Amino acid sequence: MLERYAWPGNVRELRNLIRRAVLQTKDLVIPRDVVKALLGKPSEAPVPMAKNSERSLREIADEAAKAAERQAICEMLRTTQGNKTQAARALRTDYKTLHLKMKNLGIRARDFSA
Repeated sequence: MLERYAWPGNVRELRNLIRRAVLQTKDLVIPRDVVKALLGKPSEAPVPMAKNSERSLREIADEAAKAAERQAICEMLRTTQGNKTQAARALRTDYKTLHLKMKNLGIRARDFSA
């Protein structure tokens, strides 16, 4: 299933998918349905493209990075049921950095708690 998937990103996308799958699994083997669900999840809406002359490549890249960061944080908070300490650990960042990014992106942990 992983070999047949058309990876639009790079190896980091695969690594992130595996991390999410491991966090959702309590067994030593990741169930096929977990991988299938993660592969089938639609990503955030693509960054709207304006006319080439309206935005620089840097602006487009910054917007895409911000959208990807938002998606990764939200997915991890969903997985950890809003636990910022666990989310920071899983995202391999410190708590303060995650907290600041969440504040800048307008993400609230309580929206993901059970």
